[in-house]
This record gives sequence, structure tokens and C-alpha cells, in this order.
Amino acid sequence: MIMSNKKINCHSPYGGTTYHPAFTIVELLVVIVIIGILAAITIVSYTGISQKAVVASIQSDLNSAKKQLTLYYIDHGNYPVDLDSNKCPRDSTPTTDTKYCLKPSNGNTFTYSTLGVATSPEGFGLKNANGNTSYTITNNSSSVLMSSLATTDPTNWLAIGTQVWAKANLNVGTMITGVTAQTNNSTLEKYCQSDTESNCTTYGGLYQWNEAMQYTITEGAQGICPAGSHIPSDNDWKILEMQLGMTQAKADGTSWRGTNQGTQLKIGGTSGLSIPLAGFRDTGGSFGSLLSGAYLWSSSESSSYAWRRYLGSGGATVVRDAGAKGYGLSVRCLGN
Repeated sequence: MIMSNKKINCHSPYGGTTYHPAFTIVELLVVIVIIGILAAITIVSYTGISQKAVVASIQSDLNSAKKQLTLYYIDHGNYPVDLDSNKCPRDSTPTTDTKYCLKPSNGNTFTYSTLGVATSPEGFGLKNANGNTSYTITNNSSSVLMSSLATTDPTNWLAIGTQVWAKANLNVGTMITGVTAQTNNSTLEKYCQSDTESNCTTYGGLYQWNEAMQYTITEGAQGICPAGSHIPSDNDWKILEMQLGMTQAKADGTSWRGTNQGTQLKIGGTSGLSIPLAGFRDTGGSFGSLLSGAYLWSSSESSSYAWRRYLGSGGATVVRDAGAKGYGLSVRCLGN
């Protein structure tokens, strides 16, 4: 039943009578809906602003920490072996040097690693996390997003032309040692450079082709990628390379191809994919090429080989070749 729209008489404290129209139920509902919409907009805006503040804080901390660790290197000739509980660098003694202590902002947490060089570390990886958001930085890179690859979180995916690529190498599964083969069992397995978990955090995991594909040979399979994405096919990689300026003829070739597409794809490149030089695990169980090469699987195979891509530290172009499936290489997922 709709309320009457008649005017209600009210006595004014200044004498006489004033008149106030009554609201109908429909009008009241409209007002309530408008208030609800405004409240939702306010909450979303606040959430977005808060997340941007978290990211800015994480990146600022990493840039400051990199400067401190660079100063440490200048004074000592190597990067620290690790950090103590106060985030101060320690050498192999171990002796804490408070001059170079790292100072994360409230809510941020640093995780430090050397790069598997036991005697005189030549580099470092530093992760800074706040809740589910984390970035990493190395001695020769800017900060890179390393948070969850859930396809529902657009901050982890980048549109390039008609494609949407993950911004980070995949890092899922339980680490096993390099000398152990990945097998079709109930455990998703990964290799980490130098058998060090923190290297997976910094560079992503390394996977044999069959493990990455989850034991199917179907081109474009989801494999170990999150729902809504898949392991890129050889043609998917070609599309990306051509989006970055490679010709079709060059894309169809093998070995080194293109002009500067490798430079665009690597950390600091204009593509935004910031592919780290994560190296590989060879078929004998040894690790190699950390910081000098990136090897990435496609889902396209031929017998015991699968198509892959290689980026070199000193090369501006991209290698396309077929590698033995027993190698442990990086995986970069592509949205469906």
C-alpha cells in the first residue's frame, strides 16, 4: 500500500503552521538504494587507494634496500650472506654490520637470498611482502611483481595486443632436488636454482615439460597454470613476438630471430613482462645460466622435444628452438 502524499500540518515554533510533504514508500526505497550505491563506491575507492599505497610502500622499501646493499657491496666487495633478525647484513663470520640495516615500512616483510654462490656472493634477491602482495628486486633489476597469479586479480596480468600474459614466472609446487626427476604423482613438483627455495621466490620455479603440462601432450593445455590460463603454444609465442615488432618470416624461423624483441621481454624492457634470467636445470640434475639466460617452455611438442624460447643477457633477439623435455625450464602463463 502506498502512503498518502497529503501534506502534514506542523506547528512552527515561530507561530503559524508549516507544511511538509510525506515520502512515499517508493521514494524511500530509491533513497536507500542511492545511499547503498554511494557507500559501495566509497568502499571500492578506498580499497583501491589503500592497495596503491601498499604497492608504493613495498616498491619504495625495495629501492631503498637495494641502495643499502649496493653500498655494502662497494665497501666489502661482495653482497652479504644473509640478514639477521633486525634485517642487518651479515657476512660469513657471521658479524652484523648495523651501518647497512634495511628498514621495511610497517606491515612489510623482507626475505633475502644470495644466488647460491657460497664463498663470495655475486648477487642477491630480495622479496618484500605485505599480505598477499609481494614484489622482488635483484642487484641488477628493478622491482618485479611476484604475488598470486589468480586470473581474478588484474594486477598480475598484462595485456599486450590481443593477449593477456602473467607478469611473473610461475612458482607453484613443492621443491625437490635437482638430481630427482619430476614424476606423475599426487605432488606438484618444482626445481629451484641451487636447490634453494628463495630462488624460486625470486625467479619462479623450473619444471620439466611433462610436469608443466600435467602429463598431457595437448597443445595449449592449462597444465600447471591457474584456471583461466594456459601454457602458451609455440604460435602464442610467435604472436607475442610479432606484437613486439618481429616479422612473420622471422617468427617462423629458428635460432636467433628478430631485432630487439629479447630486450623488450627481459627485465627493464618495454614489454612490461620483465622476464628474469632464471637459468635452467639440465637433464643430469645440474643448474646453470642463472642471471645469464632465460628458458621458457611452450606447450607445442615433437616426440621427446618441445618448442621453447631463450633470452640471453647479451642478446637483443630471441632464440626459438626445440629442447629435450627432461630439462627444467621456466613457465610463463597466458590468459585464455
